[in-house]
Amino acid sequence: MHRHDAIDRISPTLEPDQPVLLHQNWHHLLFLHWEVPVAEIQSLLPLRLTADTFEGKAYIGLVPFTLTGVRATLTPPLPWISSFHEVNVRTYVHLDGRDPGVWFFSLDASSSIGSSSLSSRSDAISGWRKSALSSK
Repeated sequence: MHRHDAIDRISPTLEPDQPVLLHQNWHHLLFLHWEVPVAEIQSLLPLRLTADTFEGKAYIGLVPFTLTGVRATLTPPLPWISSFHEVNVRTYVHLDGRDPGVWFFSLDASSSIGSSSLSSRSDAISGWRKSALSSK
């Protein structure tokens, strides 16, 4: 049994008990994954993160998709900024050996407004702020 096998992988996927701040729809989603040696992925991660594994193997993912209806809560989608394509390169990780999450190596969008929001969005998606990871 791997040390991550006993980790709760369901609770982090449940809807949080907090107000919704952003709405978005995902379309044409494709998950492409390649097996990469765990040590190679681990060498690219901040100290507090460890590579997540499946059957002892780590993966890098290339995930392209289209976002539509992107907007703040209680606002209408705007046609010129609310729809765009995105692609990210990711791996799956654990924070401090426990909490599962996603580490994004890159986040790119076809919209300049969309790409400027990706940094803050990636922190929210992965569940951790990069500044918190820099401390030991």
